[in-house]
Amino acid sequence: MASRFIQNSFQQHGSQAPSRALSEHQPSKSEKNVQKLHHKSHEQNHYNPLAIPCDWQFAEKHAKARRVAQELEVDDQTTCPCCGYSVERMDLKYDCDPIEMKFLGSGFPLFYMFIKYCIFILVEFWLLKGMFCLATDLMGDYCYNLGKLEGTHFKHHQITNQKLEHHLHKKDNSICGGSMWHFVSLANVYDRQDIRDWQSNLSLVVVLANMVSFLFFRKAQRSIDIEVDESQLTPSDYTICVKNIPKLDEDYREVLKNIFQNYAADGRELKVMKIVLVYNLDEIIELEESLKELVREKQEYLVENGMNFTDFKVKQLDEKLESLEHKIHQVEHELFVNKEKFAGIAFISFQTEEMKQMVLQHNTHTTWERMKAFFNQGKTADIKEKGLILNEHKLYVEEAPEPNDVDWEFIHIQTGQKVKARIIAWSISISFMTGCFFLIWFLSELAERMNEQVEEQEKKGIKDSLTQTIAFLTSQSISWTVVFFNKFVIGKVYHLIVDLEKISNKTKFNISFARKQSVALFINTALISLVIDFYLTGNVIGKGGFIYNESNVFLLNAFIPPIVWFVDPWSIQKDYQRQKQQKNAKNCVLTQQEANEIMEMPDYSQAKRYGDIMKTMWFTFFYGDIIPVGILFSIMGLTLYYFVDKYNVLRRRTIKESLSKHLSIEMIEMLELIIIFTGIGNTVVSSIIFGEVKWQDFIIIIIGVVYNLLPMEEISNVLFPLEQKDEVQTYDEAEEHFNTDYDRENPVTRREALQEFAKRK
Repeated sequence: MASRFIQNSFQQHGSQAPSRALSEHQPSKSEKNVQKLHHKSHEQNHYNPLAIPCDWQFAEKHAKARRVAQELEVDDQTTCPCCGYSVERMDLKYDCDPIEMKFLGSGFPLFYMFIKYCIFILVEFWLLKGMFCLATDLMGDYCYNLGKLEGTHFKHHQITNQKLEHHLHKKDNSICGGSMWHFVSLANVYDRQDIRDWQSNLSLVVVLANMVSFLFFRKAQRSIDIEVDESQLTPSDYTICVKNIPKLDEDYREVLKNIFQNYAADGRELKVMKIVLVYNLDEIIELEESLKELVREKQEYLVENGMNFTDFKVKQLDEKLESLEHKIHQVEHELFVNKEKFAGIAFISFQTEEMKQMVLQHNTHTTWERMKAFFNQGKTADIKEKGLILNEHKLYVEEAPEPNDVDWEFIHIQTGQKVKARIIAWSISISFMTGCFFLIWFLSELAERMNEQVEEQEKKGIKDSLTQTIAFLTSQSISWTVVFFNKFVIGKVYHLIVDLEKISNKTKFNISFARKQSVALFINTALISLVIDFYLTGNVIGKGGFIYNESNVFLLNAFIPPIVWFVDPWSIQKDYQRQKQQKNAKNCVLTQQEANEIMEMPDYSQAKRYGDIMKTMWFTFFYGDIIPVGILFSIMGLTLYYFVDKYNVLRRRTIKESLSKHLSIEMIEMLELIIIFTGIGNTVVSSIIFGEVKWQDFIIIIIGVVYNLLPMEEISNVLFPLEQKDEVQTYDEAEEHFNTDYDRENPVTRREALQEFAKRK
């Protein structure tokens, strides 16, 4: 997501909401207050994010406040003025239970439980079927004579029933590609119908076991989420998000306070503690971009002309910067009185969690209601409709995300704009995957030509070691390209694509990112090779063909990602940048905010991790039957991934998002697609290689479709009911334990909120 450049400069200094609009000619009292605060923010000992030269000690202090560690409960806490987080923290032990990471939100304990269950499901697959498949494949003798193999390609479109019978009768071992991968794959029992029948029967057993496991998986995830929620006091425990608020000429806070204290729970009197409004920040973002350009101009001038801060040009730029900063400060201040900038969304916090739950229970709405309102300019079609109606607009009440889960830059974007943005994002995504297809096709065709050249030379009795080496490397390049392209390219590309969608909170952003990346990785890893090798080159079990390539992908996919993740080139790059700037501290032109950011560890993206894991699971269940040894590789790979990822989070990453349980629930929904993928994978392989479709695979596909259409989360709730207790502490009592809040995260209210928070601390 696009990051805000100055994060609201002078964050230590806020102001009260003005009582009247600012005049263009004669400064009002509130405008004078803005000017006073603006000049005060440049005084000594006050945080200035644009200060050059930067203070590296301050940057180190900020990095300590942002590291992944448990905040200490001490009387005299030191907080970082630019982010409001406590500096006093205690590192968790590397071997800690993931539940101890609950201070990061429920998303992290749920994520590590997710990996554990994925490993369990793979072990279940291995014990119930994979082990049997590998043993029977090894017992086969269709590709036994590996030393005498000629390497003739097996092209499915050239095989007639007569040729198939000929191969089965004569055991023509030259049909295999001469690789050990064929010896431990389904190709080695090409002539054993009885073994393949047994393997198909076991697929049904695996699917039934998976379905039972998923139910317990959902229960475990809900249990963790409840445990984290009950042990952590966060603003969302007391807060609702209200949308579709119409334009008013009155004070929005007073109107909303009156509605939700007196009418939101069937006449029961409630107590509203805080209301934080959402504003249209487009003008501020545009001004900040201009500010960023001015800073860059100043930095370039200092580099070219020496660190002379008394230079006339530097002073001119400083004056322009101060003027632009003041304008940004003014615009933010005006948002309090300019009702046109209100985005129709508010976060409302109540005195107790019980009050919040009552409001949610009494003010439900459906997706259909929201769709009708969208096509009616926000107005409800039925004025007598149940719920809170304000000026013909039904107020949509939702569970509020955590404050640092909200993307304040995009939350105000209208639905129509988001629909257009997502159509564009999908178009770019499809174009990108088309490019991936042609890249792999090109490599496959090149490998095919090289292997044919080697075969022609061998038939003539010529042994050209150079040509053989090139052919081998070309065949290897396909699997290596797929794995490294997945690791280093697809994640970055899809992060940019999802950025275009203008998603309102980070959990939803991560859900969209994880979905798209998982699908792209799976297509790139499994489906593109299938289409190319089965339908274009026709090389299925020959040298450099489908089985050879996908077996290599299984191996590389299991070990390359955790190894790269352990080496962590992103941290190495950040360390290099940090050391380079600190060694040249006298001539360093970084702003204070840039120094703060460079001292932080690299950001962590949980969606990328989910994408990696989902791709491994889908890929394994899609091709686990034909390449059973791949199941073992995936088990080992995910186990390594778990430990490396946990180490990186605890020691080498900065966490800036508090993700909710909804990401984990969505990932379970996607994981359950492995049932369908099991049936489809088996059907595709059987129909193309053996010319048959097993009834067992057809049943599995039906079961998978029905299972994925059922509301499994609700079914799990009914089968395994878990009680969740409301917070007993009031908002007043809990507020001092919040490490952030909606007003501290909202760019418009951030300065004042941080100032008050620092005073309390």
